[in-house]
Amino acid sequence: MKTLLVFAPQEFCREKPGCMYGFVSHEANENEQLTKFMILGCTDSVKSINRTGIHVPLGYFHGTEKKCEYWDKRLPHWIELYLAEQTSTSTCNYEYGLRNVILENQKVSLDSCHTVLIVYDRQCFLRAELYTSKMPRDHLTELRDVLKKEAAREEKNRLHNTFLANFKEFFFLLLVLALLKPVSFFCQISKFMNPVFKYSSLGLHLTEWFQNAKWTLTTLLQSKRLTLKTTNYILAIIIDIVLGHLFLKLLLHFLGSTSRFEILVNHAGRVVESLKGLVNWLMGSPAGLKLNPPFNNVLGKFFLYHIHLWWAFLNVSKPMMELAIDVILFFGRFGITFQISIVADLLALVSFHTYCIYVYAARLFNIQVRGLIALFRLFLGKKKNPLRKRVDSCKYQPDQLFVGTLLFTILLFLMPTTWVYYFVFTVLRLIMIGLGGLLTRLKFYLQIMPVYAFFRWLFKTVDATGSIGIELVDRQNQGLIVLKTKAIIVPWNETWKKSIPDLISIYLPIEWNKIVSNVFWGQLLYPF
Repeated sequence: MKTLLVFAPQEFCREKPGCMYGFVSHEANENEQLTKFMILGCTDSVKSINRTGIHVPLGYFHGTEKKCEYWDKRLPHWIELYLAEQTSTSTCNYEYGLRNVILENQKVSLDSCHTVLIVYDRQCFLRAELYTSKMPRDHLTELRDVLKKEAAREEKNRLHNTFLANFKEFFFLLLVLALLKPVSFFCQISKFMNPVFKYSSLGLHLTEWFQNAKWTLTTLLQSKRLTLKTTNYILAIIIDIVLGHLFLKLLLHFLGSTSRFEILVNHAGRVVESLKGLVNWLMGSPAGLKLNPPFNNVLGKFFLYHIHLWWAFLNVSKPMMELAIDVILFFGRFGITFQISIVADLLALVSFHTYCIYVYAARLFNIQVRGLIALFRLFLGKKKNPLRKRVDSCKYQPDQLFVGTLLFTILLFLMPTTWVYYFVFTVLRLIMIGLGGLLTRLKFYLQIMPVYAFFRWLFKTVDATGSIGIELVDRQNQGLIVLKTKAIIVPWNETWKKSIPDLISIYLPIEWNKIVSNVFWGQLLYPF
């Protein structure tokens, strides 16, 4: 069966009669022969179309004029488009009609051919920056690509003919290139320093900031204009810097002339004293629990030694730390996201000894849990086979059973003491990574603050179009089906995700099941 698909611009209601130009394509399979007419515009005659050598004459547009048929018999494909009714020119109330369809030099009746006329909005296709097709390749996506190429060609011709437009484009590209050179240089430096920066929240944020700035400038250089994504990100950076300066002035006003390092040392000292008191409390009888005194005393002194060692390190490295804090605070002037990264690093610095104690307690707890499970299999006459990754039956000797029973009893009675330390420092670890995750997500949302995209979505502008729909306009008796495209504004959540810069990825949801499993088995907890 033959199928005819005609795309006509919505602006044709204001066009004068003339010869239509565009592109013709054919698709054939076992059950269908599809012919697509993509009408791009209207001109005076066929000669003016052939003179360009880019487009193909498609037919004649009559408008509302009632005149005789016009057909250039030298062309194998031809259609005639007219307006059957037009009650108001300003509102464009009209109905399209189609006649004299010629396919491969043969006249085709609309009754014997499945004919669909789609009236499309050119600006909707060209300015819809968030448009994504659900199909890998459909007719609307193909039309959009054709319209973009045509718009680029028209823009190039217009720029060649206008001195002011050439000057604006030259100045815009010169400004972008002038900013792109230093940004690319700093990107190379940040990549070189990545082995050091990856352990610091500020270092990672600085690397990401330069990469996003490079992406923004590269996108501007390619598109030669401000797009929705780039404008939204540039506005977010400006808001970030303004909020950073305001917060820094407010913070300096409250701190006064006090040294920044003294403030950090005072807070670190309070943390150390609180942690010492907590360990001393655990070395006694916490909450009335009866723990193993020798083992409890060994663990408590071991953890107190690490606390003293960390406090001594802070006191010895005071001159270097003062310089480092001044350098770090300098980056805080670049925005509030940099300040959040600095707070995350300071939080990790102050609580580093807590993390070390948690690692020791978690490893000890994990070893004891695995030892108890392995020894419990001994009583059942089983043994784990690591090569086949299964549990097999095994016959044990009496001396093996005696040693296994003795070890199982020792580990079992030492478990409450280990569990108390592991529980307390795991809670502290969860609080720290919870604060770190909160700061990281706050920095992420401030970095991509969708202010510009929100207002474009709120006022339902064309560039915020997420998808393009089709609605039925008319179904004529001749077999012609007239459809019309319409812009669809997707929900805000989807619009926000599409307006995020390409190099910034949304954080994955927290895997609570994995966290609970790691806590239960004594596995280390990492930031989320």
